[in-house]
Amino acid sequence: MNTDKFSAIAHRDHDYCNPVAAAKIERILDLMPLDAHSRVLDLGCGRAELALRIVERFGSTIVAVERSPFMLDAARERAEWTGALAKLHLDDRDIRAFRADPETFHLSVMLGAGGIDGGMAGICRTLKGWTKPGGYVLVGEGYWKQKPSGDYLAVLGGGDAGQLHDHRGNVQAGIDAGLVPLHAVVASDDEWDEYEWKYARAIERYAGEQPDDPDVPAMLERVRRWRDAYLRWGRDTLGFGVYLFWRPGGRVAP
Repeated sequence: MNTDKFSAIAHRDHDYCNPVAAAKIERILDLMPLDAHSRVLDLGCGRAELALRIVERFGSTIVAVERSPFMLDAARERAEWTGALAKLHLDDRDIRAFRADPETFHLSVMLGAGGIDGGMAGICRTLKGWTKPGGYVLVGEGYWKQKPSGDYLAVLGGGDAGQLHDHRGNVQAGIDAGLVPLHAVVASDDEWDEYEWKYARAIERYAGEQPDDPDVPAMLERVRRWRDAYLRWGRDTLGFGVYLFWRPGGRVAP
């Protein structure tokens, strides 16, 4: 089963590929004085929802990095439809292979995409290095509401899950990287339910639409196992936050 294909189908009805409501993301955008001269980096852009909103609101130029051809096709189609393609450079590569000159961007973003080692601390250090003094770093990352059970960690498959902090720890990771925290939002239980059920429903619907797709049995097994894990452990254990930091220097933070 192609995991990029699975993720693209599972997220096809979401605004963002994470559980935080779009209105909360808009609130964070209110706090950043971007304009048409600003340069933005969006790592793991998905279908480029955030990038397109930034272009619409501020007219900024955006480098959007995404490895999934399914997500990139959707991002390109949406950018063409909205007229934003001239402001949006879509970079077809894995985040691990991306490099930028130091202090290049006014805003560097990574909302929940994997690919930078070291968890929240590694993400903050890396994005800080690519962000201009006086610029902003926006990170979406999971956190533990409570200590996870071994059974839940087994379903998650280890990896990045083993590096998660609690909510306060995510903020502290930014501080330890030399960033100043300005705002944070977390997904509510209702937002998690909306995200998870929409995620599972998209796969179930695809299975009904494309019953001859040889990937369907594996897709259904995966999404049903994930749904059970969410109901059994995840809803009470795993959180997700979006964190806005300022890199000291340059203009004064709001």
